[in-house]
Amino acid sequence: MPRNDELVQAAVSGDLKTVKRLIESGADPNSVDEHGMGPLLNFDPEITRYLLTHGADPDIQRNENISPVLGASGVLECMRLMLEAGADVNRASEHNGETALHGYAGTNDVEAVKLLLSYGANPNARTKPGMKTYCLWRDARVRGETPLHRAAAWGSPEVIQLLLDAGADPTLRDANKDTPLSWASWHRRDKSVIDQLSYEGSGVGPDLPVEVKEDPLPDGGNGVS
Repeated sequence: MPRNDELVQAAVSGDLKTVKRLIESGADPNSVDEHGMGPLLNFDPEITRYLLTHGADPDIQRNENISPVLGASGVLECMRLMLEAGADVNRASEHNGETALHGYAGTNDVEAVKLLLSYGANPNARTKPGMKTYCLWRDARVRGETPLHRAAAWGSPEVIQLLLDAGADPTLRDANKDTPLSWASWHRRDKSVIDQLSYEGSGVGPDLPVEVKEDPLPDGGNGVS
């Protein structure tokens, strides 16, 4: 066990030399440390590549049920390597149903969203209502939303368009019966975003006024608690 803990520490700290030494001496590339973190949850493409070629499973969920693909945390090449190695792009957290696309939809990371969609990420995947999220901030709760809901609230127009072009349904409602357009209005998105969602079949015409709604939940309006 100490050797496996050391492997995780070396991987996370970017120490490829130590990672190689430990793997060659028998450390398990799918091991976890006392915090539930595995060596694939690192930010170094060279280490990720080495671990994958030495038996690391890119689909094992560790660390609060976060998959390694989602845990790549913006390191595009690490995510690409895991997908090339056969990681399930639609693998959802057993805890809250979040996929990697949920994690990136509410960002401006266009290239990450493009990559996930190119590997078949489902733009209409739903989270499990009421469960804690690990993609956003502390104490937030998911609402059964799709990636488009999150993009409508926080993502760039480019990300929203990528999701729509990939088949995201703007009429789908979360567990509170709210559409992505509602999420956009809570967060006072620009008119261009409102129009973007309206034109795509949400049931609100581009020439009709859209009521700006207050998020009814008591978390200050993060849209997911």
